Amino acid sequence: MVIMKLPALALVFFGLIGLPVATVFPASNPLFTGRVILADLKSFFHGTPPPAPKLPPDAKAATVSFAPGIPPDKQIMDFMVAFAEGARIHDGTSLKARLSDKYIIEDMPSEHTAMDFFMQAMARIKGPEEIVINSVEPEGDVRIAKMEFRSASRPIKLRTFKFDAAGKLLSADFFSLQRQHGG
Repeated sequence: MVIMKLPALALVFFGLIGLPVATVFPASNPLFTGRVILADLKSFFHGTPPPAPKLPPDAKAATVSFAPGIPPDKQIMDFMVAFAEGARIHDGTSLKARLSDKYIIEDMPSEHTAMDFFMQAMARIKGPEEIVINSVEPEGDVRIAKMEFRSASRPIKLRTFKFDAAGKLLSADFFSLQRQHGG
């Protein structure tokens, strides 16, 4: 691997505005031989940051229930109970088999996988104390479950989970992506 020699001013400029050098000077450019491995000045000088530490397990998993008058859906209940336990221990590994091959995350960069982001989110989120499923509505082969994540220390958060016909998760809004530029 070769670190491409670029004018120092270009490195500083692109590093300061947060653009990866590989975006500005792609390795496929015939004017450059070798492989670009320098991502930005921050990682060049400080190295790759360590992964965020995993939170310690919570004392107990969130209770999961259907609101009064909402007919129970076994597949959604099984998923949400497993989700509550994964949030308790901050590990989504047991949920991998419950994610659809078509699982997506809105606004996800194309160079990443939704499964990786899901696993990172499960390691970092603080789980709710209670999950109440308020509605399950079919939309073609998809079931849309709207629910409340409740915790004594935080306001109620409304969440939407979409499931396929097999009960596998297609999408959920329990976390969102935020892009960081530069520093």
